[in-house]
Amino acid sequence: MKTTARLAVLIAVAGLALAACDGSDVTREGHPSTLSGTAWRAVTISGRQPVAGSEPTVVFGSTNANGSSGCNSYGGVYSYDPSSGAIAFKDIAMTAMLCVAPARNAIESLFTQAFNATTSASIDPQGRLVLSGPGGEIVLAVAGAPAPGPS
Repeated sequence: MKTTARLAVLIAVAGLALAACDGSDVTREGHPSTLSGTAWRAVTISGRQPVAGSEPTVVFGSTNANGSSGCNSYGGVYSYDPSSGAIAFKDIAMTAMLCVAPARNAIESLFTQAFNATTSASIDPQGRLVLSGPGGEIVLAVAGAPAPGPS
C-alpha cells in the first residue's frame, strides 16, 4: 500500500474514533439517550418487510412524533425515559386515505398495531431503532440510510 493511501486510511480511522468520543452517540446501555431530532424508516414490522417505496416512517420532535404508516400520515405526542427505554405514544391522529394495494394495507395495519402499543425503545447492534411492545416490533433504520437485507 502506498504511503499516501496508508495515511488516508489512518486519518479516516482516527476521524471515526474521534467522532465516537464526541458525546453525540445516541445509544446508552442499549437505549437511545434521546429521540428528539431523529428520523427513521421501517425495515421490518413484526418480522415482515414493508412494501418498497411505502415504508412507514417516524420523525421525533421534542415531544411530538409524526410520519407515514405506509399509506396514511399520523402524528401525536410521545414520552420517553432514556434510563429505561420506556416509551409511550398518545393522542395519535391519522389521516383516513383509502389505500387500494392489499400489501400496503397489511403493513399499515401491522405498523399501526405495533406503534400504538409500543412500550420500549432500544438500539440493536446494527444501530437500528427497535420499538416493541405487546402489539409487535418495529425495526427502523435511520431515514435516508439504505435498507439492509433481511436479518
